[in-house]
Amino acid sequence: MTDKAQCLISFGSNLGNRDTVLAEAAARLDASTMVDSLATSRLFETPPIGGPGGQEPFLNAVAAFETSSSAREILHLLQSIEDDLGRTRRRRWDARSIDLDVVLHGQLVGSATALIVPHPRYTARQFVLTPACDVASHFRDPRFGWTLGQLAGHLSAGSASMALIGSDAATRREICNRLTAEHGIQTFTAGTPITADPSQPWVSECVPDLPLDRTPATTALPNLPRLITRIGWTTPKTRWPAPHLIWTSRTRWPEYRLEIDDLDWAVSEIASALDSMRCPVRPVTEDGRWFSK
Repeated sequence: MTDKAQCLISFGSNLGNRDTVLAEAAARLDASTMVDSLATSRLFETPPIGGPGGQEPFLNAVAAFETSSSAREILHLLQSIEDDLGRTRRRRWDARSIDLDVVLHGQLVGSATALIVPHPRYTARQFVLTPACDVASHFRDPRFGWTLGQLAGHLSAGSASMALIGSDAATRREICNRLTAEHGIQTFTAGTPITADPSQPWVSECVPDLPLDRTPATTALPNLPRLITRIGWTTPKTRWPAPHLIWTSRTRWPEYRLEIDDLDWAVSEIASALDSMRCPVRPVTEDGRWFSK
């Protein structure tokens, strides 16, 4: 008998009857033969991050369940639910009636067309981590071994901050210069001591020395980044296709993975990620019973 994997998926909606659409998506997920022991978080309202202006707030939630199906099969299930509920895929960060993503699938670390597991950028998203603590705080990211509860606490323990790694020094410096010039974000060059204002976001163009003793007290120090941001220049032929290329770090520190082919997009994406780390996440239901089984 195949061992079942613990799976975590995220829900989001900021168009139309948000709660009705999310409830229908959760009901369809619960009814699937691929899904066992579904548990849903509370619904949370969050402001839109990035993308075009004038968007309405999002409703967000997560669901945890067990499955014998592959991550690819779960993705196809989510996409079929999105299509049935009228999802239109337009610009990145655009408004959407329904958005379903695979966040974790057991111990899987891998990549294929339209699917990367774990989700490469969930580590910066309070609108995923806060709901996840309702139902899956014990789930572990297979890359660095932290539970989602530990990761959520780590993200909240210091200012929104990232240290860049990968690509080349010139690219990292240009990104930092543009973050300061275009978004007013404090940045630090290589060799410069990190003396950040704890109330403001910051980015370092290199990774500082990280503590070997990973306790809440040592990881919360104000001169340490909440996330390491791993950058890779990419083309359609040079994606990170394999686990050893996706996860090359030995730091055991939470990472945010960013494939870039356009510096404009990279700068905007990092600024939005910093906003996501500190966005208000307000519960709007008392529990996870917001859909009909």
